[in-house]
Amino acid sequence: MTEATGAFLASLAEPDQVHFRHLALVRPQLPTESQIYMLEGLARTLASPRLLTLMARTPHWLAHWPILLGLAENEATPEAIRRDLEMVVSLFGQMREMDQAPAQEKEDRSEAVKALYAQLKPDLKPVAKLLAKQIARTVSATGTTQELPPLPGEDPDWETLTALPEAPPAQVQPPAQVLNREDRLARARQTAQPDELLGFLLDAETDLRMAALQNPLISEDLLRRALAQSAVPEFFEDVYAEARWYFRDAVREGLREAPGCPADLSRRLALSDHLVAALERGAPDRASLRRIVSLFSQLEEGEYQFVTYWAKRQSPHLLRVVKYFYDRLLRQRSGLSSALPDRSEEGRWASLEERVFLATQATQEDQLIQVLKDPDPQVFHLALDNPALTSRMLASTLPALDRGRAEEVAAHAAWQGDPLVAETLVHHPHLTEATALRLMANLPGLKPAIEILRDPRLQHLEVKRQALETLRTLYLGMEVAERIAALRSSGGELMRHLPQEVLQDEETLRRMVSDRQLDPGILLRLARNKLTPRAVLEQISSHPVLMAHAAIMSELLLNPKTPREASIRIWGLLSEAEQQQLLRSPHLPAPLRTLG
Repeated sequence: MTEATGAFLASLAEPDQVHFRHLALVRPQLPTESQIYMLEGLARTLASPRLLTLMARTPHWLAHWPILLGLAENEATPEAIRRDLEMVVSLFGQMREMDQAPAQEKEDRSEAVKALYAQLKPDLKPVAKLLAKQIARTVSATGTTQELPPLPGEDPDWETLTALPEAPPAQVQPPAQVLNREDRLARARQTAQPDELLGFLLDAETDLRMAALQNPLISEDLLRRALAQSAVPEFFEDVYAEARWYFRDAVREGLREAPGCPADLSRRLALSDHLVAALERGAPDRASLRRIVSLFSQLEEGEYQFVTYWAKRQSPHLLRVVKYFYDRLLRQRSGLSSALPDRSEEGRWASLEERVFLATQATQEDQLIQVLKDPDPQVFHLALDNPALTSRMLASTLPALDRGRAEEVAAHAAWQGDPLVAETLVHHPHLTEATALRLMANLPGLKPAIEILRDPRLQHLEVKRQALETLRTLYLGMEVAERIAALRSSGGELMRHLPQEVLQDEETLRRMVSDRQLDPGILLRLARNKLTPRAVLEQISSHPVLMAHAAIMSELLLNPKTPREASIRIWGLLSEAEQQQLLRSPHLPAPLRTLG
């Protein structure tokens, strides 16, 4: 290793140093099939803009379509480089649509392809030519190979290769009308626009949130969207404190699953759900009965209203049981708070016998978490079989456990099949790849696979590849309505991981875009992606949300596949400052540049 390479390596973060060594080792030679697979995985999952810039400046890697597409779809790729690569992706998308277009449209489509090719940067034109030849014909039987970009020389200048391109000038936004506080409060109580009401629910000011909660047009769906995006703990408590939301199952589920929900509130709701589910199943054996008693002993006083409400509707004969445990709660608890000695007074640690007793009999969350972290393996093993231990408690403790204990939980007969525990284990930084692949079979639905692909700490490429295959299989097996629901619930994240499958499914996209209440973030993703069909781009250009979001209009104008008539119409909607900003972009199509 040269001195310059060593200095550059020291400038990288520790996780990126391993990836850089792999890239530097493979770069001077033609990659093998397994190396192409590795490079594709890095192109899609790397979060370092410098390393992604290095990959994008290696032409013989870009000659492999999966690597180029991965770099174009990775949101961590620098903006200027990503847009250049997206133009290559758009070029082949237009070529494919040109082949499928009617005969009378082929000439116009061909001219559009030529104009787009002329806009490519000089270093990307040979890459586009090579990719086109690979699609048009295979290597001849004579053994004559196709031309390849030259391989890089020895001792490259890593600093120059990884230097990030200059950021484009910031777009000047027109000044918005500023409302005073009284007008904002009145607007929060009376607005009929869902997006505006959602903004008030997410506001950091307490009075605005409370005013928005009194808006008569607020619905369960809108409230669940706000809960999923909010990071203000007081907002969750405000929703929980209102009687009209307290008893609704959909809102309680939204509270419990929201990422920003306080841990204590989430635990209270989860305990009630587990208790209600256990009461519905009944108690066919003593173990089930002990679990119900354990859940009742952990139930908070405020949740007895919900359990009583459920019992009145579903099982009136259980009301006496609920009253018994509520009366018991009001009396002084005879729990196990004194099971561990006070170390400050007695000056000693708890004995092994006391810790074993606590591991098998504890019902309080802080006691169970304490025994799960006990240094003695016997205590940890017994705590896993405690009937009061819930999946949420165990999942919250797993990240702090070492590899041995994480592997023990993964091999536990009861806990390895729990979806929440299995998902937390898969994200454990020290879990082996084989164990993570085995646990993935217990993760239902699309969300766990998306979270695996999103996690930058997860270093197992095979786990991410398996998650991508699972995501692809589940999506292709869905009906159109289910695909639309999945795209909306993921916020368009499926487009990032399954660009080919989602963006070539024109029927699903057209039906989704026809919804006038569609999330603007999804429209923005569709407008900027160069694989989006022309018909869908034309449909977006007439969507009512477009008028309120200049970013969507800009992305439509920068997308070479947007129909010319739609582009001209949108261009007339922009202000002069926005038009001048777009004219400075090298990616603006030539017809619009002439018009400007």
